[in-house]
Amino acid sequence: MPARWLEVAVETDAEVADAVAELFARFGYQQGAAVFHPVAQDPDGENATIDPATPVLIATYLPLDEQVDATVERLRHGLWHLSQLGRIGELRLRTLAEEEWAEAWKSHFPVTRIGHRIVIRPSWIPYESRDDEIVVHLDPGMAFGTGLHPTTQHCLLWLERLVTPGMSVLDAGAGSGILSIAALALGARSVTAWEIDPVAGEVLRENLERNGVADRATVRIGDVTEDLTDREAYDLVVANIVARVLIEAGPRLVRAARPGAHLVLSGIIDTAEEGVRRRYHDLGTELVERRQDGDWVSLLLRRNRP
Repeated sequence: MPARWLEVAVETDAEVADAVAELFARFGYQQGAAVFHPVAQDPDGENATIDPATPVLIATYLPLDEQVDATVERLRHGLWHLSQLGRIGELRLRTLAEEEWAEAWKSHFPVTRIGHRIVIRPSWIPYESRDDEIVVHLDPGMAFGTGLHPTTQHCLLWLERLVTPGMSVLDAGAGSGILSIAALALGARSVTAWEIDPVAGEVLRENLERNGVADRATVRIGDVTEDLTDREAYDLVVANIVARVLIEAGPRLVRAARPGAHLVLSGIIDTAEEGVRRRYHDLGTELVERRQDGDWVSLLLRRNRP
């Protein structure tokens, strides 16, 4: 592990945030990029939306080695091209010791209340819960899923409404485990959590243990577009991935749901919504509800054909 790191960060308009995040992930350590969407919400956790007046902060970390200068120049070159599409601020660089790097990103993750009962508490922040609250103790590590992104919030709001005691749940693209943990805390009997990235899989297992629900969760490392073979096994299917994967994995995700079961699909950029909806309609589901914040769309479907 390198002894020193370079933090690379930039603020952008929402229109180019995804493209900048992809650029940063291409060069960042372990292909990781942190995207901090500014979220505004009511005090009770309802009506969480992206704040369009505040820029999106994107950061990644580079080992401070002999390649770092060349990597920064590639990032600058890529940002110049992307700046033709939308506003991108000045690239900010900060040198960190290893122990500083390990803590640097944590300042961006506050305690977050979502819906009526769910509270996301980063593991390093003290918090005293009320009797009716479902508190998810989370350490995202290098995995996705902190509760701050609108697609994750959409899923949590639906989980709060849909999960009933005894349910079996499939979490496809589980990341940090935030949705799996919330489902189990809300009363699900069991969760099967699929994650393609082994590094994220380790974070997922640690978070399940931290929340005392690992005994009711099965973690599978694999690709849901190829490896998911369960049929009519789940009362609820949740997939917070990206539109391309949702479309490709569609037949397997629908087959995994029991007839009449709900499917929560999230991580969909608005320009890809029509393709996802058409694909799942053809596979035998009906649209129940839709949520949108900024460019991000989430769909609640029901399997209506055997």
